[in-house]
Amino acid sequence: MRFRIKLFWGILLWFLIAGIAFSAEKRIVIIKSSDSPAFRAATEGVKKELRRGDFLPVFIEYDLSSNFPDEQQIIPKIRELSPDLIVTVGSKSTGLISKGIKDIPIVFSAVLNPISSGFAQSMISSGSNLTGASWDIPLKTQLEKFRLIVPGLHKMGVIFTRDSEPVVTEAKKVCKEIGLELVSVSVSSEKEIPQALENMGQKIDGLWAVADTIIFTPQSTQYLLLHTLRNGIPFMGPFSSFVQAGALFSLIWDDKDIGRQAGELALRVLSGEDPGRISITTPRMIYLILNLRTAEQINLKIPPQIVSVAKEVYQ
Repeated sequence: MRFRIKLFWGILLWFLIAGIAFSAEKRIVIIKSSDSPAFRAATEGVKKELRRGDFLPVFIEYDLSSNFPDEQQIIPKIRELSPDLIVTVGSKSTGLISKGIKDIPIVFSAVLNPISSGFAQSMISSGSNLTGASWDIPLKTQLEKFRLIVPGLHKMGVIFTRDSEPVVTEAKKVCKEIGLELVSVSVSSEKEIPQALENMGQKIDGLWAVADTIIFTPQSTQYLLLHTLRNGIPFMGPFSSFVQAGALFSLIWDDKDIGRQAGELALRVLSGEDPGRISITTPRMIYLILNLRTAEQINLKIPPQIVSVAKEVYQ
């Protein structure tokens, strides 16, 4: 008799625990733009953070590039799943999902320029059902680091297109605050880059780059690198691959931590906060990549204290 009573209470307790666990489930759809290492790391960071919540996360993960050859199929599929939250990783998936779904919270990760991309009204408030963790290293951080590495920097050049114009407009304000002059030249295609560099001539002490797919094709990137090396112009590349190819330096972020930041925002959304009122984050872990071979070639001496804090040094 005692055994039956214990068995009864044991089964009842199991059902209660199972019922609580089931009621605490959160269905989370994760959509990556592709299966690149950066997106995989960001996704891992998102999941790790969401597992810290007081609920059971049920992840349903898709790779947009391989799971959905017809991109128009993804929206009906998500609606069929009825998720509590959608996490997008990369600009392509963020753009597609944010246009098609307005009534389910969306948290993005690994996105550059969310405002000029049309994902958000501002970094403080998206004005929609979306928030997220961007790849955008604050402009002031970028420009102050440039001046620290190149002490003689007074006039900085930048080439931009209509797509990157909002970033350059903001950079002009920051330059004015910190005592730099920004010499900006607009182009509409990569073919205009040689003339843009010619127009800058000897007016600049360094060249800063904004991530822009119109400007940075394989051919134009090679031209920019050769031009800056031959003319002794310190060039800050937008990505670490530029430094390996010959740019002086670049600032990079930690992809997994970007994912963690998105996961932290997702926890806030799942707890009931309005995503449209949660500020979009910028990278909190920033690393310096240096090319000392380039520094030597352009006759620039990098202070030892700067070299010592670089995450990677090419020499």
